Amino acid sequence: MTRTGQTVYTLLVAFIASLLTLLAVHLLGPDTTPPVVEGDEGITYEELARHASEDNCWMAIHGVVYDLTEYLPRHPTPIEDDCGTDASHGWDTKGTGRPHSRRAHDMLPDYRIGVLAGEGSP
Repeated sequence: MTRTGQTVYTLLVAFIASLLTLLAVHLLGPDTTPPVVEGDEGITYEELARHASEDNCWMAIHGVVYDLTEYLPRHPTPIEDDCGTDASHGWDTKGTGRPHSRRAHDMLPDYRIGVLAGEGSP
């Protein structure tokens, strides 16, 4: 095999390995689909926006609304600016491109209060 052929082959193998890695991360990562919970309340974006302070903090993450008021003082970084908003991007990236830990994912359901209603969305 020629030097060019070896280079092309190596690049192809590296590309396929990258694709397989991305697929594995996607399949093995946390499920962000909000589970349906009986009695879930449909919360509008307008209602969510009314809870935008440190002492009354709701956040939406991937269509689920959480009351994080009691957790705010324990969070390792300030997140008060996300109160009353869809904080999905911040949840996914922590502002640094890194996802939250498995422990954080496991804690989140304790703060669940409902799901975002379809009407009133931006």
